[in-house]
Amino acid sequence: MRRTDDYKRVFGVIQADKSVMTGACKALVLQDFAEKFTEYFDLTGLPRMEIACKNGIYKIEIAFEAERIKKFNVLK
Repeated sequence: MRRTDDYKRVFGVIQADKSVMTGACKALVLQDFAEKFTEYFDLTGLPRMEIACKNGIYKIEIAFEAERIKKFNVLK
């Protein structure tokens, strides 16, 4: 039973370490997203991002508000 407890503890530490994103890193990612999104939308502010990690799988949600969708053509 001790090995199972050790495994769970080590796994938890590794997962917690992987899921850390500093505020500065998050701000940089959101700035990059905003630059890309402005190619398609007129944003009303910066995007928001939520990150959750469960069992080594990340769930990332990005949300933003826009005043308008820009017109663009798809090249064939």
